[in-house]
Amino acid sequence: MEEFFKRNKFIIISFGAIPASLIRWQIDEIFIVNIIGCFLLGFINNCSINKRYKLLFGFGFCGSLTTFSGWSFQLYELIRKGSYYQFFFTSILTVMISLFAVLLGHLFSQKVNKLLK
Repeated sequence: MEEFFKRNKFIIISFGAIPASLIRWQIDEIFIVNIIGCFLLGFINNCSINKRYKLLFGFGFCGSLTTFSGWSFQLYELIRKGSYYQFFFTSILTVMISLFAVLLGHLFSQKVNKLLK
């Protein structure tokens, strides 16, 4: 079974992507899912866990939960409507908060790693 998962990483990623896509489908707020996904990705990538779990949760779950295309379309709609100020404000604010969420996830993971050692 171990050899099967080594050769078929897409299965591991799919196991994470399926529940995340269902959660994403239920949450209609792009900003919220992207921030949650950024925090989780920062946390998972800094955890001292097996690469298989990083594939499952990082690529599979977080990749499927977050939505770059939805965010891009939302920004496009702002430009199309002529809401340039809101476009720039939303773009910059989302990127800054997302980076901060990754940092918080990373720092939180460091604390958890210290507690578990």
